[in-house]
Amino acid sequence: MAVNCAPLTLYSFDNVVVTIDGREVIGVWEGDDAVLVERPTDLGSALTGADGASVVSITADQSATVTLKLQPNSAMNAYLEQAVKRMRMGSQRLLNIAIRDTSTGEGGGCSAAVVIREPSKSWGAAATEREWQIFCNCWQENDISYNPAA
Repeated sequence: MAVNCAPLTLYSFDNVVVTIDGREVIGVWEGDDAVLVERPTDLGSALTGADGASVVSITADQSATVTLKLQPNSAMNAYLEQAVKRMRMGSQRLLNIAIRDTSTGEGGGCSAAVVIREPSKSWGAAATEREWQIFCNCWQENDISYNPAA
């Protein structure tokens, strides 16, 4: 007798690669939101008229905020601190950021990013996270294909 089983899939953060200016981000903090991409607006807003006819206005906003939570000894902290220092001195140099899950192809990137929030820092008995927020004016999702049998 054959048993009809639901498919089994696997996930590992080992398959996630984050790069900034071509440098791989090493020393990512723990947790389910160590790398987070958030869009600031809904994709669209719906309006239904008095007669029941509806329209959905699609946003032109392509921006996203990437939040990276790093360990305090991650080399990327120093790299981003230097980027902030240059920005405060008037440099217009932008960052290039890419995120890719190599097992699914999910992720995205942008070539015009800037740090908008530096991490709070504390020192004590245990290591604490360094949370960076990076604004991307035109976040582009990776092209992926849907395969329900995989």
